[in-house]
Amino acid sequence: MAEKKELECCVVRDLLPTYVEGLTEPETSRMVAEHLAGCPACRDEEGAMRAHVPAETAPRRALGFLRRVRRTRLLAAALTAVLTLWCVGWLYNQEFHYPNTEAGRLSAVEDYATAPEDSNLPHGIRAGTPLRVVAYAERGDRLYVAYAADNADNVHGILELIRGWNGRYQILRSSEAPFPYTAGVMTASVGTEEEGRLYALVGDGCREIYGIRVAYEVGLEYSERPRIYEKTYAVTEPDFFWLTEPDVLGEELGLPEEENWWIQYAEVTLLDQNGADVTEQYRDDTVKENWRSGKSTAERFMLYVLMGGAALLGGVLVRYFLRRD
Repeated sequence: MAEKKELECCVVRDLLPTYVEGLTEPETSRMVAEHLAGCPACRDEEGAMRAHVPAETAPRRALGFLRRVRRTRLLAAALTAVLTLWCVGWLYNQEFHYPNTEAGRLSAVEDYATAPEDSNLPHGIRAGTPLRVVAYAERGDRLYVAYAADNADNVHGILELIRGWNGRYQILRSSEAPFPYTAGVMTASVGTEEEGRLYALVGDGCREIYGIRVAYEVGLEYSERPRIYEKTYAVTEPDFFWLTEPDVLGEELGLPEEENWWIQYAEVTLLDQNGADVTEQYRDDTVKENWRSGKSTAERFMLYVLMGGAALLGGVLVRYFLRRD
């Protein structure tokens, strides 16, 4: 025969508040009632407690309803938090949505480099013009994409993008100009003074070009006139994108460290395998225009405002669902 379990007085007194309210389980209520029947002290404690309990107590059905309401609020708060995170991520991905893939780079060029169909600009790349990616280079969180257009001006340009925390890129700026060669090397300076300038050499279709001689115009602090410095580079691939920091280029050219100086491209000479100048062999006389243009993306302030607004609204709703009534 099973031994009968009895509750200690201290345990019963701990259970009395819920017992008086009728919130204990049936088995627990039975055991408390049996104890009270044989314990005058606990019975007096129960009587005193019942004297202070309101005449109307919440029925079990009402308590069950309140529990369901609380669960519903918790679920609503969780769903709101998930939806808020999704909205913030979606807003961010609208700006940072180009992957560093062949298709992603071409998509960025096609979206940004072409002018709108109703544009009145006298030059540039019209909508629908075939475009191709020549080469690309990465430096830190920046991605540089060189592109070319199949149009009368043989426009070549460079697109600069910045990587976001989602691993994708947003377009920062672009620059482009006619390229009067059927193959050769485009020169450019990318970046800004605040971010740091980089010198770029972009080769396009250099299959029979084995080297390039680049003339740099250099202004020295203690020199009245700019000087010309030359450097020869071997070309080992038809398409390339080389980036060089100013300090590195200055060291390669042998510029004095104790002076301030500036560098800009002066001329590029194409060389064959014997080192002979073959630049004119690749000149495209059909390209008559000579211009340079560029554009940049607006600051990301509005993006962060929208993300902050979505996060704030989501936070308010979550707090509302988790409120204590």
